[in-house]
Amino acid sequence: MLYERLNPEMKQTVDSYVVRLQALDWRRRADLLTDAALPFGEDLPPDKARIAARGFITAVLERLDETEVTDPRQALLYLASLHAEHRAMADRYLAENPEVRAEVEAGLNSETVTYRFPE
Repeated sequence: MLYERLNPEMKQTVDSYVVRLQALDWRRRADLLTDAALPFGEDLPPDKARIAARGFITAVLERLDETEVTDPRQALLYLASLHAEHRAMADRYLAENPEVRAEVEAGLNSETVTYRFPE
């Protein structure tokens, strides 16, 4: 698990987000998690910034420990994860819900770290 390799300060940051996110629906979770992930790569080159942001998302998703993807915004976050298992869960959801695939894939902007649904 990525979380296990984090330093204590970063673990504390991830855990504090997990506590805040647990009571929210996936729309709010996605908004807050995306906003929180953006600063992780501010001082890095774009390719490394994207990986840093995805690493933060991955660690939070690990700690949320969901057993399935049940929402398009959740699928979007899981596709952004560095874990193949998370991406496979999102792919299963999208295969079962093809009507949301285009919307979810449009939310994955390859140029920046803005894992958001188009408004």
